[in-house]
Amino acid sequence: MKKKVVVIGGGFAGLQFIRNLKPNMFDVMLIDKLNHHQFQPLFYQVATSQIEPSSISFPLRKIFQKRKDVLIRLAKVLAIDNESKQVKTSIGSFDYDYLVIATGCRTNYFGNEAIRKHTYRLKTTYQAINIRNSILENFEKLL
Repeated sequence: MKKKVVVIGGGFAGLQFIRNLKPNMFDVMLIDKLNHHQFQPLFYQVATSQIEPSSISFPLRKIFQKRKDVLIRLAKVLAIDNESKQVKTSIGSFDYDYLVIATGCRTNYFGNEAIRKHTYRLKTTYQAINIRNSILENFEKLL
């Protein structure tokens, strides 16, 4: 029986980890809130209307369509129980033998509430679209 590997996070680290696993050696489950990978280095181009968001979003299922050993679950992780080796999610619990947590990072404002309140984050495609919309709205106000 193959060991179960659960990977939380469909960003660069999670995808690269799965790609480096020998195919069919493990039963792999990728859990992410989104059904697509977002290519972060080009968020600024979405924010400045140079490219469309669809140009930097890639369906996770398509990325792993040739890997029959990889299952993808769209869910929010609620808790991890290390003793029972279970990941509890918004769609149920999943057992694992090995767990990889590759959830990325958060913006650190170092306790400065003013900066947090008056800046835009650029960690997702949706945030890039919000920045683009804000730029366009401000240009329209000027005209």
